[in-house]
Amino acid sequence: MPRRWAAGHFGPPARLAMMSGSGRQLLAGRCIVVTGSTRGIGRAIAERLVAEGARVGVHGRDPGKVAKTVRELGEAQTIPLPADFTDPAAAGALVAAFLAQTGRIDGLVNNAGGGRVVAFRGQTLESWRETFRVNLEAAMVAAQSAYIAMRKQKSGAIVNIASISAHGPGGWMGADYAASKAALVSLTKSLALEAARFGIRCNAVSPGFVETDMTAGIPAETRSALRIPLGRLARAAEVAAVAAFLLSDESSYLTGQVLHVDGGLWMND
Repeated sequence: MPRRWAAGHFGPPARLAMMSGSGRQLLAGRCIVVTGSTRGIGRAIAERLVAEGARVGVHGRDPGKVAKTVRELGEAQTIPLPADFTDPAAAGALVAAFLAQTGRIDGLVNNAGGGRVVAFRGQTLESWRETFRVNLEAAMVAAQSAYIAMRKQKSGAIVNIASISAHGPGGWMGADYAASKAALVSLTKSLALEAARFGIRCNAVSPGFVETDMTAGIPAETRSALRIPLGRLARAAEVAAVAAFLLSDESSYLTGQVLHVDGGLWMND
């Protein structure tokens, strides 16, 4: 089966700003990088953050798609950051490029990643390493680079987009994908503990099934068999809302946590 790499899941973008009680934008003036943000969950997150007043670094492997996303979200509030994370070192260069233009980094969303559905007997060492390079190693490099800059600022928030696959043996993705996302959850908690004394928070989001171009053709009987308590797939905008919350001061006392955005699916596994 050919490998299908994707910047998160596909899905509709977020459209409404999440205002505080005073009516102000929650992320006004913040400088935030969102990896894998030309489509799917990453695109929805980038759009939500722009709506909340942030200046957003837009990342993708394809420079043309990055440029298109920047135009659509607004060039005044976005910075194009094309990079191929199959070389994890590119993630560090990406953060450096963002800092060169903004002078600070208030938030990082590690969303870039991908995988495929493949039986364990079909895994190869190289395909395993490829999955880990993009899903874990690039995220680690980006987080480390952002963390070093945030320590100087004594503030910042990092959000890692994991997956329901990280939390146990669901038959939804390959073992390489599940293991890489489980490692990302562990990284999240380890970094949260170290970074807390510097005023930096680190949390993760574990989405379940998200309504996307790729899932649009799933038959009704298959969806029912998923046994999602809320009875439907998530919208990308719903995942984006959680990411925006974790980046904002509304979650100022929340760190080292993993928020499941899965409609209760994990309770049924």
